[in-house]
Amino acid sequence: MLAPASPLLERVRALAPTLARHRPSHDQQRHLDDEVVAALQEADVFAALVPRELGGAELAPVEYLELLETLAAGDSATAWCVMTASTSTLLAGYLPRATAEALWPGAPAPFFAGIFAPMGRVIEEDGLSRLSGRWSWASGCRHARWLAVGALAERRHVVCFVPAAEARIVDNWDTLGLAGTGSHDLIIENVVVAPARITSVFDRQPWPAGALARAPLFGVLALGIAGCALGIARAALDHLGRGIGAEAPTAAFARHAELTAQLGSARAYLRETAVLTHDAAARGEVSPTVRGQLRLAASFAAARAAEVVRAAFHAGGGASVRTGSVLGNALRDVETLLTHRMVADRVLPATARAMLGVGALPPDL
Repeated sequence: MLAPASPLLERVRALAPTLARHRPSHDQQRHLDDEVVAALQEADVFAALVPRELGGAELAPVEYLELLETLAAGDSATAWCVMTASTSTLLAGYLPRATAEALWPGAPAPFFAGIFAPMGRVIEEDGLSRLSGRWSWASGCRHARWLAVGALAERRHVVCFVPAAEARIVDNWDTLGLAGTGSHDLIIENVVVAPARITSVFDRQPWPAGALARAPLFGVLALGIAGCALGIARAALDHLGRGIGAEAPTAAFARHAELTAQLGSARAYLRETAVLTHDAAARGEVSPTVRGQLRLAASFAAARAAEVVRAAFHAGGGASVRTGSVLGNALRDVETLLTHRMVADRVLPATARAMLGVGALPPDL
């Protein structure tokens, strides 16, 4: 018997069908509509991965996958901003609990923009920690209340939590796809950060009691990216199917069936691995083998989703190339998504080594 869906998932399923009409304005203005951000906040979507101790939903990985797939089928930019914002909240458990409680005081959870890459520096001066740097790929930065940005502090990777108002946005997000994510650059200059708002995932243990805190952080991030890819592919395939009439050639029906099976198999593999990961985390420890399986499944699902989108684009014929076409938008978005290092082909050797027990486990697996 299937467990009932979480209330958050139910709210997202109701919200997702309303998102497609915002695609044109998202692309044009290069950020989400205020109406969409307000709806996400009202549904408390940014609480998806917030620990229960802080009043969050703390979804299991397989539920989080469904949440992002559902949103991405409605609008890819919305799903992507939810993905980056919610995975940033996984860092809550690495902060002192009092600090986390101050950042997440209750519903609705705040909108975060997060960049884990250490593009800044923390310098200790006169007893103060001063942060400076320039960060790229700050998805959702025009809407964020807080920023979680990576930096180096004497060669140690840290993440600093700073109010969004303390950063300057460089309007440079002009891209092939995912234009609505508004992933501009951020500049922070000599901002003092309290020690309690500086943490590291590499030398601290998370304090929340739930299984999600023991799931591999980078694996959950990769799963989220793959969830967006699956949703984009699902929307593309649905659009293609609506264009196949009763008098269409038999080959058109056969091709649609093949693509449906391809997408479904990739999704099933990722869902199975997400459940396996959660079960291992609930028992207390996620082995290197399971870590490798999760990253492999995420990369595989993203790649197969992209193949489905490419095939749907070509099956759609000449109409696919027109500006604003559903299939053209999907192709641009999924190709942009695949450039993310969490699902790039470079991860495959590391996943195989982890599953085979050969060599040291990379820190970002």
